[in-house]
Amino acid sequence: MRWFLVVTAAAALAFAGCGGDDEETPTATATEAATEAPAAGGSASKLAIAADPGGAKKFTETELTATAGQVEIDFANDSQLPHAVEIEGNGVEETTETVTGEDAPPLTVDLPAGTYEFYCPVGDHRAAGMEGTLVVK
Repeated sequence: MRWFLVVTAAAALAFAGCGGDDEETPTATATEAATEAPAAGGSASKLAIAADPGGAKKFTETELTATAGQVEIDFANDSQLPHAVEIEGNGVEETTETVTGEDAPPLTVDLPAGTYEFYCPVGDHRAAGMEGTLVVK
């Protein structure tokens, strides 16, 4: 059995070093927006949005940017208050699932260039300041 583990580990190391390009792809954390251009094949760029993990009715960022086209919105809510993200403007009005203490399923939206508002549509959260601006270039 040990030989199988050794062979499997060696194969995994060899495979990890083979092929692919040497460029690293940036990944967005829950507190920053990634504005990657869509790759060949039409995959979406990503926008990461997070609720304040301490439970305040605010997002960790209030000014975000993205690249026009298909944008995947990844919303993280580590707090114990229910939150969601709604993107509104330029004829677009899309909302993530409302979640508490977890990440919402990704939401993909077609966003033309322009300025959008993003906010939490739950209860009085927007009125309490849980909103921001998204500029799509």
